[in-house]
Amino acid sequence: MKNRVLVVIVLLIGVFLAGFVPQHLKVKRLETDLSVARQENAFAQLRDLAALAFVQASQKNYGLAAGTSRQFFNRTREMASRMPNAHGGKVLEDLLVSQDKITAELTKGTPEALDDLQVLFEKTHQLASSIDR
Repeated sequence: MKNRVLVVIVLLIGVFLAGFVPQHLKVKRLETDLSVARQENAFAQLRDLAALAFVQASQKNYGLAAGTSRQFFNRTREMASRMPNAHGGKVLEDLLVSQDKITAELTKGTPEALDDLQVLFEKTHQLASSIDR
């Protein structure tokens, strides 16, 4: 009788593990996929903000462009602080180097801001493309 109970317990544990392990592995894979998709989305939003600031400046709407670029730089700084690895944060911090120059140019309403915004967009586009699979 004792052996039968032990066999039943072992079988129950085996059945539980047979159902649990594949589901656990699937959940882990899906969590990883979701994390990658969120990161791709965040970089795409940065790219879109850089493009919007460029378009607004090209239409000589420097006030809106300044607000959009402020949003871009704030999100970039926020993302850089949350990056899990130092390399990813460094790449984002490299985008922040031009913040003061772009902000000053947009505040003054100078057309030179277009060149800097175009470079910023191209860097952001390359970064977003490198993240996409």
